Amino acid sequence: MNRRHFLQSIGATALTFPWFSNLALHGAEATKAPRRLVCIGLDFGLRPESFFPVNQGPELELTALLKPLEKWSRRMTVFSQLEHPNVQGGHYGVHAFLSGVRREQGANYADGCISIDQMVSNKLGGLTRFPSLCLGVATGDSISWTSAGIAVPKIDNPGTAFDLLFKPMNKVAKDSQRNRLDENQSVIGLLNQDAKRVAPKLDRWDREKLEEFIGAMQDFEKSNGTALAWVDKPIPQPNGAKPTFDTAGCMDRLRATFDVSALALQSDSTRVITLNIGGSLPVTNIPGVNRAYHDLSHSGQDPDKLRQLALVESSLMAELDRFLQKLSEMKDIAGGSVLDNTTVIFGSGMGNASSHANTNLPVLVAGGGFRHGKHLFFPKTGRQQTPLCNLFVSVLQQMGLERDRFGSSTGNLNQMLF
Repeated sequence: MNRRHFLQSIGATALTFPWFSNLALHGAEATKAPRRLVCIGLDFGLRPESFFPVNQGPELELTALLKPLEKWSRRMTVFSQLEHPNVQGGHYGVHAFLSGVRREQGANYADGCISIDQMVSNKLGGLTRFPSLCLGVATGDSISWTSAGIAVPKIDNPGTAFDLLFKPMNKVAKDSQRNRLDENQSVIGLLNQDAKRVAPKLDRWDREKLEEFIGAMQDFEKSNGTALAWVDKPIPQPNGAKPTFDTAGCMDRLRATFDVSALALQSDSTRVITLNIGGSLPVTNIPGVNRAYHDLSHSGQDPDKLRQLALVESSLMAELDRFLQKLSEMKDIAGGSVLDNTTVIFGSGMGNASSHANTNLPVLVAGGGFRHGKHLFFPKTGRQQTPLCNLFVSVLQQMGLERDRFGSSTGNLNQMLF
């Protein structure tokens, strides 16, 4: 196999399958409620004047965009003036939302450009059939990344996601899947041999690229082995029907995706979910809106655009409210709710879309057992800014990972959240 064929083969293979952990498969034996993580990222951020509270302290001020979440004011925290140092580029910076690292910067960090969801998945994901579930609504940025700098493929149809999670396989389908996975193992062995053979002949740049692909192949090998172990395990029955939605209705599709996410968590099919709400979200079916989402995000202070953008963003927040409500109504092990044990991160790698700013990122965290009910403001001191990754360190620790660094972090926010 020549070098080009090798690189193309491993690249295509690595992108074909989800990323699974290598941990033991004993999730069904759990006797206490597991920790879960849901990360929701918007391509176009939220209008700062409507999202960020002015007041600080223990009583969370409900701004125009936070009013749909009023019932969660004691169970969520809003953060302002957090950002990712050295991450700029407007729309191009959005993909670093959950990592704090742009893809091309990954070589400068010990963990590459891995996103927080995949960090958790790598450590805890083997306890469930799907170590992570990456979803999308409308075409948008990739916000879930492996350490090798590969974007985790998104499922953009909630019906497809539901079938993947809950549709039983007959014996023929199981045998076919098992044969495919066994064949993958054989291919991986051949690729490993070829990698060792060609590595000494490559220059420095090619060796670095080869190492990236080898890292991706190792992740894939783990995923393939984990998938084999789950082939014969029974698929859980969902406590709800397959969601239906109007293909022309953006909020219908988002609602269906949230419903599938809730069922996935409730059934313990996965404990890590990432959802990207893309910039191509069709919004003209929202009453009072007749312009495209991207156009509205670049408001230029036009009063009519601002009015319509407020309708779109309020609709998004209303769907988040409904999702949190579903999680709060789902009973968890030990008597609590699924929301009690699920950290929901909602925000964007874009601050003010109208000016293409990647600063002052809009972020809120709900559930997960944190000490909530406040607005936390982190003023800039000269050029020094509190990294959003400091929050992610606290989230990782809450998820049970012994981490004191992540991405561009300089510490954590534990004393404010615990």
